[in-house]
Amino acid sequence: MEITQLKNVGLNEKESKIYTTLLELKESSVAKISKKAGINRSLSYFILSDLEKKGFVSYIIKNNIKFYKPIEPQKILNLLEEKKKSFQSILPQLIELSKKSGVKPQIEILEGKEGIKTILNEVLRLKKEWFAYNVPGKGPETLGYLIDNFENQRQKKKILLKVMCINTPQGKKRGADFSKMKFTQVKYMKDAYESPASNWIYGDRFVIIFWYEDSPFAIRIIDRKLADSYKKYFNALWKVSKK
Repeated sequence: MEITQLKNVGLNEKESKIYTTLLELKESSVAKISKKAGINRSLSYFILSDLEKKGFVSYIIKNNIKFYKPIEPQKILNLLEEKKKSFQSILPQLIELSKKSGVKPQIEILEGKEGIKTILNEVLRLKKEWFAYNVPGKGPETLGYLIDNFENQRQKKKILLKVMCINTPQGKKRGADFSKMKFTQVKYMKDAYESPASNWIYGDRFVIIFWYEDSPFAIRIIDRKLADSYKKYFNALWKVSKK
């Protein structure tokens, strides 16, 4: 296989080499990965860290040693398809905004747990009212203690959260957690359905977060008019949602 073809999914030559090597090894330490790939061990650490942020690898710790494993190729295809679908769902609004204003929305994809941390830190930094809907309740299992730390900081900063959780067992469990928090109002989406994604609005930001355990990522759009439009949509949903 021509590993250069992986450039089409955002990997450079060395990242492609490490990823394909890991596919062969299934699960391995940095020492074995770097040796088989023929890449300096120190550089391999940086490459694996970047691949983790992009959602291509994950790791487990055994006896204080990180063992990396690759994301299945089919999951990468699913990941790319989800990104495409998410962008297509908001494309009409973006096109309409571009016609009305000379200022283009700023769109970014933030990958991996570090990308989600960036979003969480931004919520704390901006200190704006936070609206969230389609919340599946997967945050704690994906980010662990980071979610608890974030919620503690949010409440200390008195940032109001209005959240609508999905009407599933996991969504209800997360909703019960939210209901115990200060500066938090909780409701549940009208219909019960499974979803890997949640939608957030805060300040002039609209964010879609995909809570995949191995490869979470977020799409962040910075645009005041779009954020205000989705805030109106949120308020309409809030009126018909259940407590």
